[in-house]
Amino acid sequence: MSALAPAPLAGPTAWGEVLGHARVAAEPADFLVDEQLGFGASQDGPHLLVQIQKTELSTAEASQQLAAAWGVAARDIGHAGRKDRQAVTRQWLSVPWPDGKALPPAGAINPQLQVLGRARHRRKLRVGAHTGNRFRLVLRDVNAPRAALNARLQAIAMGGVPNYFGPQRFGRNGSNLERAWAWLVEARIRPRGRTDRGMLLSTARSECFNRVLAERVAANDWNRPGTDDVMMLDGRGSIFLAATESPARLRQRAAGLSIHPTGPLPGRPGSKAPVPHALAAREAGASAELAALTAALDEQGVEAGRRALRMTVGALGWHWRAADVLVLEFTLPSGGFATTVVRELLGDSAAQ
Repeated sequence: MSALAPAPLAGPTAWGEVLGHARVAAEPADFLVDEQLGFGASQDGPHLLVQIQKTELSTAEASQQLAAAWGVAARDIGHAGRKDRQAVTRQWLSVPWPDGKALPPAGAINPQLQVLGRARHRRKLRVGAHTGNRFRLVLRDVNAPRAALNARLQAIAMGGVPNYFGPQRFGRNGSNLERAWAWLVEARIRPRGRTDRGMLLSTARSECFNRVLAERVAANDWNRPGTDDVMMLDGRGSIFLAATESPARLRQRAAGLSIHPTGPLPGRPGSKAPVPHALAAREAGASAELAALTAALDEQGVEAGRRALRMTVGALGWHWRAADVLVLEFTLPSGGFATTVVRELLGDSAAQ
């Protein structure tokens, strides 16, 4: 990191002290991701909806290899979300494909990339089009009390986890955040194209959000609505002011995981994210070290938004494959990080 750029903050956990240590994703097959699109192919149109399985490839690398094999431009391939490189991932892509042209074959492109299925579709996939992801994680060399881990997993299933952006967002040793700061605050560099620009803006917003969430976790109200909060409906993204409902009703809905308090994704203020003055002041204080970064995001014309402070962990199940091998399975909404779930058990030492 440069002398002036802040390091990504490792915020506090919500469900108690770290319980021990383990290795996560010791090999790619230990980290399986299955993207849940939420809709099927339209069966007609100028695109293909393609399901791939990739191993130790980034989404960009998989798109480039598929483009080369099928003779299309990689920039025209759409995706709903970028997926981990150090994993076995099933995800969906859209590929432009003229009407009347025979469908390309399914099967292996190479040992790291397979086409599982393809069908005609009307539209290019856009980022965020998926509903979530299903994960299976294998934790090896687990050194933690089994009873305590089981109890912690029960608490997570019932109460969710803080919705931190995971370390993948910030790059190795925080390099993405350092570059975002060097561009937006110090004007020492420029992004390497549109994709890089979007990544750096996203990194900056993510760190600002994490700072606010960390303060809420420390205050133990990350999952409890206050009268000044902006609330979000679980799984839908719709927001409303807490002041429009009675405190008793808010507590009831929050306890049922149907609504969550939100934190800021900084940018130019808009009508979609009304923020009461008291909440805005609290959030500004939590991210005061990043004030220059938030001002720069406004100048870049990024539209401000909100993100839930709490993430529900759906269909959470687990079993012990061996005395020191724990297998976790769960579903997270779009934008959720599996590492934030594991972190509540075993801390940052268990991150990929």
